[in-house]
Amino acid sequence: MASFGGICFLLACLLFGISSVQGDESSYRELCNKTGDNYYFCIDCFEEHQRNDLDYGGISITCARDSTLVAHKTALDYSNNSTGRFQDVMKFCEPKLDLAAEYLAASLRAWRDQRKGDTTEFIDFCWSNFANCTAKLSGFNLSIGFIREFGTVRARIEVADTIVSL
Repeated sequence: MASFGGICFLLACLLFGISSVQGDESSYRELCNKTGDNYYFCIDCFEEHQRNDLDYGGISITCARDSTLVAHKTALDYSNNSTGRFQDVMKFCEPKLDLAAEYLAASLRAWRDQRKGDTTEFIDFCWSNFANCTAKLSGFNLSIGFIREFGTVRARIEVADTIVSL
């Protein structure tokens, strides 16, 4: 009787994919260990985007692009609703973040076409645009939410860069 229960459990695992889900989770956790301080950003990314059509590199690039688009929207809102020098900085940052998101979209296409060199080059262009924006933000008293949002973008770009470089 016990062997019949074991066979039923094994059959259920095969039918419903229980064992493969656990395997996928442990493999992306191993991969996230290689991202150092950005481990939790990496884990959050893979838990948010559990899809079978993308591999880990594609998922990490998608997460970076998504968070960059959110930061772009925030910069656009601030550029429309702020005054003075901060508004000018946000008007400078808004197209930079838009370009960063576009470079991440290009890196995702290159990654899917298995062009690793182009993928890392597009991520480097993304870094350059993001860094140009954040360099202008020094000297401002920023809200915790704003700092957290831009920190998430930075961390997720680092995660994508690390994963596609492996």
